Amino acid sequence: MGRAIVLLILGILLGMAIMLFLQGKRVDAYYWQNEELKVQLYEATERLKRLEEQHDILLPARVEEVRLEVEMEDETFVEPALRRDIYDLAKELIGQELQALPYPLVYNILDERILESEEKKYRLKVKAVIIAETVTYYLTVEKIQAETVAALELNSYVLTASLLPATFFATGHAGKKMPQAVLIQSR
Repeated sequence: MGRAIVLLILGILLGMAIMLFLQGKRVDAYYWQNEELKVQLYEATERLKRLEEQHDILLPARVEEVRLEVEMEDETFVEPALRRDIYDLAKELIGQELQALPYPLVYNILDERILESEEKKYRLKVKAVIIAETVTYYLTVEKIQAETVAALELNSYVLTASLLPATFFATGHAGKKMPQAVLIQSR
């Protein structure tokens, strides 16, 4: 029985040595293939960096990001929904060429804008705009009351109504039935 155990252990060791020899070649091949792929990845990464540098040199600078620095006029918390609504107005600047941006328009996109967020109305005031690859708006937000909004809408309605007769008379439509005045939002 002792001899059978020795032969069994010797057979196991011999089988392991053969398996190690056969699998060792594969492991070595996989190791060197992995090292070769690492070198190819490094070379491709370096090529990509150079191409991106050349690409950036040849193309004009573009707006890559819009950042909002928002503060409430009454020192309260700026609601995330309001911040998202403001961002939605300014996000169209992303991808635009810096040299082709109409600078007054960039300022006026948000200045004196009235937004409604979660059934509350807010007026935006732009303190400053920094125009670079990251356009940064510095804003103050004022919560406006329903009476103020109604007064603004009434002023807009009165202005529109006073302009309509003048435009109809000047265009030769005097005496004809005039359309009803329509409320025009200011932006």
